[in-house]
Amino acid sequence: MKKFAKIMALMLVVAMGVAMLVACAPAIDPDKALSALKKNGYTAGKDTRATPAALALFGVKGVDCVVSGTNGTEGKEGHVFIVYFTSKDAADSAWESVQKYAKSEDKESSDSDWEIKKSGKMIYWGDSNGIKSAR
Repeated sequence: MKKFAKIMALMLVVAMGVAMLVACAPAIDPDKALSALKKNGYTAGKDTRATPAALALFGVKGVDCVVSGTNGTEGKEGHVFIVYFTSKDAADSAWESVQKYAKSEDKESSDSDWEIKKSGKMIYWGDSNGIKSAR
């Protein structure tokens, strides 16, 4: 019985760890991320043409759409930029190029809260307020 309890406890810890990693990412659906940003007071938009074309200049292919948002409210300042790809493979192959693009767009390089991450078919960057608001 003790062995079973230890196995169940370990499985619970692993499941909680996976859930926490997934919970940190913005919404998987671009429309839900856009809606969440607007609900949280962000000036947000979804782009299927201009920004994907700019990313293509950096060699990034397979971009479905881009959602971005900015909030200038005192105490809730935030910025997030989410690139949605047509497939996970497209996101994987674009990872290095998108990192370079994100760093070139980072106007607040002294901001220690700034992060760039990949999750499934999306790559996102911004500060923690912006990323949380896009969930």
